[in-house]
Amino acid sequence: MKSKRILVVALLLAACGNLRALDLTRFKYHTPVSLEQGAAPYGRLSLTPQIYDAARLDLADIRLVAADGNQIPYILARPEDQTRKLKYQPTLINRSTNARGAAMVTLDFGKLTVKNSIEVRTRGSNFRRAVRVEGSNDNIEFYTVIERAYVFAVDNTTRFEQIDLPANDYRYLRITVGPMTTEENAVAVNEVGAFELEKKDAERHSVQMTLANHREDANNRLSIYDYDLRYRHLPLSEIRLQVADESFYRYVTVEGRDATTKKVEIPGEDNRPRYKDVEVGWQRIVSDAVYRYPTPDGRQREKLVLRLPAERACRYLRVAVKNYDDKPLLIRSASAKMIPHQMVFAVADSPAALYVGAPSLAPPVYDLRHRLSRPLQVQARNARTADIVENPLFAQAPAERVPWSERHKVTLLVVLGIVALVLAAFILKSLQSIGSQQDQSDSPQPK
Repeated sequence: MKSKRILVVALLLAACGNLRALDLTRFKYHTPVSLEQGAAPYGRLSLTPQIYDAARLDLADIRLVAADGNQIPYILARPEDQTRKLKYQPTLINRSTNARGAAMVTLDFGKLTVKNSIEVRTRGSNFRRAVRVEGSNDNIEFYTVIERAYVFAVDNTTRFEQIDLPANDYRYLRITVGPMTTEENAVAVNEVGAFELEKKDAERHSVQMTLANHREDANNRLSIYDYDLRYRHLPLSEIRLQVADESFYRYVTVEGRDATTKKVEIPGEDNRPRYKDVEVGWQRIVSDAVYRYPTPDGRQREKLVLRLPAERACRYLRVAVKNYDDKPLLIRSASAKMIPHQMVFAVADSPAALYVGAPSLAPPVYDLRHRLSRPLQVQARNARTADIVENPLFAQAPAERVPWSERHKVTLLVVLGIVALVLAAFILKSLQSIGSQQDQSDSPQPK
């Protein structure tokens, strides 16, 4: 019981410490926050690209401050897409191989079953194989569901085996997987899964992508497009490509980085700092497939959206299209969308401002998180910020004092060297004195 009381007191002290007036000179940027009229006790603010760019990647240096200088407690939460995935276990029948080496297998669902996705697993690595999907209700007469899609494997590390289908309720699906022109052996289908996917997407905000560079890598058969988002740390959810070609199927890799170059210190014989600019390498974010093809009924099916993980937020993006033996894919433009974090906060009696840009600030701890288990579902008034501007108080912050030892490295080293020499001489002299006394004590004494 005593330990619990101590813990409660410690938590209260921590909460009070976090609600104390802030030292606003630590923040580089700020912006006023306006709140719509209403009776709801909470406000809701969507983080803007400017806020993401000014904040740390973990967003721990954002603070809401009332006019009296005290912090306003808040919770950051990011909406998520809702996906329901129903997996079927159809019976695989009629396995066969045709004269071209293509593998064929039929899925029997036992009854009319709605599905809109399949997963085709085949043997091998580093391939792109065409897939044809047909449907039937009697296993005799089949109708085309997808004329041509593809499954990929790249360098035995990345596989793309899921194929989106038009929603259908055929009892039977016949899958045909064709070999590449360079494959001599027949294709083998290991397994085929089927799913019904139902998605409800969270609200998204558009993000501009500016083309910075485009080049063709003939050796690796790649079309490479580099883009600049203008802001760092944006939690992108997807990229949409605008492609000129009428019919295609390509494997695409997206890479990212937060800066084009970084400064690296060059070692020197003196203490003067020297730096050189080194290019920052690209880091893989995601790989996927994009396609467009006409259907037998004259409609067009396409997938031009690349889904991205929000935790891999980068300012610069590289889209690399693997063309294989096809002509280079021409991307006319690209756009992005993000799902911004929502800041849910307790409404204050006085106007509020948002402060951001304090690299060494510890994350805040508010007891609001214990009161609001579902912050995105509470009734809240909409809030918005103006443009982020530099905080005039930041320039008034006292300059960080550099220790004397850092300002006078050479002098300190010389002094330490002299002290070391003096100590060494003293120790040597002491050892000689001790040795002389020992010799005198060991010599025979006159009687």
